[in-house]
Amino acid sequence: PKDGRADMPLRGDARPAEGDGLGMNPMILNFRGNALSRLDRYKEAVADYREAADIFENDRELRQASLSHANEALALFGASRDQDAVAVLRQVVRKDPGVTDAHVALAVAYWSGRGVEKDVPEAENEWSFACNNIDTGCQKYKDLEWVAQIRRWPPPLVSSLRDFLRKGRT
Repeated sequence: PKDGRADMPLRGDARPAEGDGLGMNPMILNFRGNALSRLDRYKEAVADYREAADIFENDRELRQASLSHANEALALFGASRDQDAVAVLRQVVRKDPGVTDAHVALAVAYWSGRGVEKDVPEAENEWSFACNNIDTGCQKYKDLEWVAQIRRWPPPLVSSLRDFLRKGRT
């Protein structure tokens, strides 16, 4: 391919259609998704993250696919597609329970009722899992500046995280 990646055969009978992006380096798509999210162009970011995840899955890079899907979910929240975001996050934690962003974002969704019926015990379960069962833990998520600037969470989700943290998670 022109992007420098080694040729990888597609699974099954799949063949990339002309111009579908499957020759694109998925990291570039993730980086572009990050830039689009910073510009509040979440709908476009969703497409880039989703395409990156598809490529990573095809290449059997499952952790990278999970991270791209987690980014996709954050962009879906930014695009006010909260139910879709929760569905993606649930899929991420089912396939790769080690993605801290997904558990913390689900905790916030359950706590605030964003895209899902409010469920405080489930919010606590997701938060506890992120804090106690994942190597990276949840400490950084208590720094809202880090969440907003480094993790690029959409402002409404950061606000919901702030409310969640005010309930004694310092």
